[in-house]
Amino acid sequence: MGKKNRILNYCLIALGFVLMMAALYLVFVYVPTDKHTGIVQRIFYFHVPLAWVSFMAFAIVFVCSICYLRKRTVKWDALANAAAEIGVIFTTLVLVTGPLWAKPTWGIWWTWDARLFTGAKICYYTRTGCQVCCRGRYRWLCGCSHYFSGC
Repeated sequence: MGKKNRILNYCLIALGFVLMMAALYLVFVYVPTDKHTGIVQRIFYFHVPLAWVSFMAFAIVFVCSICYLRKRTVKWDALANAAAEIGVIFTTLVLVTGPLWAKPTWGIWWTWDARLFTGAKICYYTRTGCQVCCRGRYRWLCGCSHYFSGC
């Protein structure tokens, strides 16, 4: 990596850090507390972006998996696999922050509503299963991201 790219990398990291600190300040200090849900409402400032990133990661898995099926290039499978790992991490965080908000708001940790269950959990279990499959003794199935590109 050249000197220009390294400087650009450091500048982008510093800018990201400053923007993250500004966002945290806005969430915890500047934004007024909701009078109906109280402080619990602030969880949504994390929950919703986590959900967007997780579903975006699964959309990337879908596109990369289709490209893998068309071109049979390992690069597309590796990109799908990397996006799946990110999707699993962010979906895990969504599945943790959701009940943290639901308990004080609804009075229960989880409600078995089909809308809540199907999207996130099916993608989560499918991708987690594929990750386990590709890392374990069933490694011969790898290239497995294209089998589970339906999320």
